[in-house]
Amino acid sequence: MRILLTFLLLLNYAFAKAENTSSYDKECIYVIAKNGLNMRDVAGPEGNVITKFPYGTKLDWSPPGSRDVKTYVIDNGKKLEGYWVKVWKSVPYEDLKGNPGGYVFSAYLSYHLEDLPESALYLFNEFGYKNASQDILYSAYYEVDEETYNYSAYIDCYPRYQEHVEPLTINNAIKSDYGNDAMTFLKSKIKLEPVELENVIHKRKSSTYDIDYSNKPEYIYTEGNAKDGGWFKFDLPLKNGLTKTIEPWLGEFSYNHHYLGKIEALNLYVLYADFEGREYYGIDMNTGKKRQVHLNISPQSDYSVEFGHFYMETGAQLEIKYLDSNLDSHEYLSINFQSWEIDGNLNSSFWISDKELILKVHPIDSAVTGTYYDDRKEEHNWQYLKLTIL
Repeated sequence: MRILLTFLLLLNYAFAKAENTSSYDKECIYVIAKNGLNMRDVAGPEGNVITKFPYGTKLDWSPPGSRDVKTYVIDNGKKLEGYWVKVWKSVPYEDLKGNPGGYVFSAYLSYHLEDLPESALYLFNEFGYKNASQDILYSAYYEVDEETYNYSAYIDCYPRYQEHVEPLTINNAIKSDYGNDAMTFLKSKIKLEPVELENVIHKRKSSTYDIDYSNKPEYIYTEGNAKDGGWFKFDLPLKNGLTKTIEPWLGEFSYNHHYLGKIEALNLYVLYADFEGREYYGIDMNTGKKRQVHLNISPQSDYSVEFGHFYMETGAQLEIKYLDSNLDSHEYLSINFQSWEIDGNLNSSFWISDKELILKVHPIDSAVTGTYYDDRKEEHNWQYLKLTIL
């Protein structure tokens, strides 16, 4: 039904372009004008401004066809070529009737964002603040229904850099003064800000618990090879003189185990399993037994910050563990951010103080659109955020 309504909505504009061959194959696109983009009531600079879209706004659009005439605008002395195209702001399906379209210049549109909008840094799908027993102290989550939100024939029109329109559910078990203001509660725990790598790399701090990535064991392929993603095993030498063999799980939903490095101060080898996301764990160097491991431990050992990406979820999954003198967690803050993702290479993020961690991230749209991984880029536009634990 939604597809039919969308077709009817676009029919008038598409009919005027009869026999045109579209030069694009998507109907969703982002505003990349850093100072915002004016939408006008007619195609051309003489049109009246209806509204102004901020950087990062996701639009439905009617792409230019072969019979459209390319033109240009002068922006700060620079000539930009493109087309005047019809657009509609991405809105919930039920708001479609009250969503008039307008015209913008296509040079200010792109299928991918180069940089994260600062207004989107804190946007979340959900977060939870818990005690040592994993009891929820404060939590907030959206019931994200992308199909309802998306009124286009494509699933990739979800505006990932704008606030959710779905209802927000909040659990305030600690009777926090922030009440139902979940965003303010989150900002009372962390601060996020963009930084340039060259301005912070010299501040990088080492920790007793940094991972030693050297001396990787040899992977012995039992089926297939590295190029084809075959199954492998490997041996870890233990301090008691024995050897621990790590083999793939070949039951239902099979997966390999990967060696990452070792943390001598914890007496642990660090491994991960890659099944519906990356799960890290430790192997005791004395006994060969599996143990929990804290990763990205701060220089003074007050915090650890762990992150990953689960294939059934979008956005950055990040967990801050508040550690005591025994490195036991006494509080947790777990967040699923909506608009960006973190580099899976743990070594690309680093501490610059006991409360400040630099994260290597990229805008989410280059990794996933909608619920389908059908529009990923081969190369991300990486940038850096400073996470401060308050």
